[in-house]
Parts: sequence; structure tokens; C-alpha cells
Amino acid sequence: MKKVIRAIHGEQGSALIVTIMVLALISIVAFSSVRSSTTEVQIAGNELQHQKYFYTAEAGIDHAVKLLEEHFRAANATALRLGAKANWNFAFSGNDQKQNTSDDAVDRDGDDLGSYAEAAVWIDNALIDGISYRITLWNNDDSALGGAFNDDRDGMVWIRSDATGPKGGGASIQMLLQGKSDGQVFSDYTAQAGAGAGKNYTSNDLNPIVDFSRQL
Repeated sequence: MKKVIRAIHGEQGSALIVTIMVLALISIVAFSSVRSSTTEVQIAGNELQHQKYFYTAEAGIDHAVKLLEEHFRAANATALRLGAKANWNFAFSGNDQKQNTSDDAVDRDGDDLGSYAEAAVWIDNALIDGISYRITLWNNDDSALGGAFNDDRDGMVWIRSDATGPKGGGASIQMLLQGKSDGQVFSDYTAQAGAGAGKNYTSNDLNPIVDFSRQL
């Protein structure tokens, strides 16, 4: 009878050890799952933040293109009327359109400040949802065409959008922007040629409208 009791006590000890091992294994699995879930949440958060940086930089490019389009047309209006080729020379002095000022160049290597040599600032510290972006612009290499860093010869410039956030992250988008136009001298335009006297750009129109009472 004593032998049976000893056997039962031995089985209880084995069951306790197995239970402890199972609990330890469950704890390890649970800890790993929690740690994995935490890591995945962090990765998802970082990915979301990176996407915000990227889309902010992309929005900065769109903003800059629209802004530069207006300035491009205004700066090249005379050239287009004369049939000359449009260029980006106006852009190398920055948004203030003044030469040798602080926005002429972003000084990255300790020199060339105010000389256009690096990048003119067009938009600085614009904010979208707590993330800021900066737009810089500089001439591409026109040396083969005889142009310098502030002399556009091919109608193309580099534009860059840098987005930065409070957590030290960021994203940058850089693209080559082309401003192209084919102008024609106004005096070369022979509108309604052969339609009779007065049907050209140098004379008044025949039978001008003087009665506006029957407008559609």
C-alpha cells in the first residue's frame, strides 16, 4: 500500500512540472505575440508618417508648379510677343525677384551664397498638417549650350521639394521642369488675309458693331 501512495505522489510531481512548462511556454508565446503586435503597430505608424512626408513633398511640387507657371508667363510675355524663346532666368533670383539676396541660393557647402549657384528658394516653411516643405530651384547643366548657372538656354530647370516633420523624418522629391513655348512675332500674323481692306491687324474692322441692343 505504501508503494502505491509513493507512485501517486510521483505522478503529482510530474504533473506539476508539466503544468509549469506549459505555462512557461504559453507565457513565451504570449510575450512574443505582444512584442510582434507592438512592432507591427510601430512599423504601421512609421509607414503612415513616411507617407505623410511623401505626400506633403508631392503637394509642395504641385504648389510650386502652379506658382512658377504664373511667373513664367509674366516674365516671358515680351519675349513671346517678339517670337523669342522663353527661359527660366527670372527664377534664379528667388521669389523676391531681386538679385544677390538671401533667397538666391541655399548655402549647402559654405560658399556661393547669393550667387544662384546652388538653389533659389521659392517657397519656405509652408505647412500641411504639421509638416513643412521647402521648394528650391536651380538651373540644369547648360554648359554645352554656352549657358551658365544663371543663364537658361534649354528651357529646363531642376525643382526640389523637401518635407520635414517634428519627429526628424522627411521626404524629398526632385524633378526636371520644362517650360516650353513657341512664339510667333505678331507682325507675321496675317489674320483674314485677302478678305478685303480693313481685315488685318493694322486697320480697324469693317462694319464694326455699334448697336448692342440685340445681344444673345
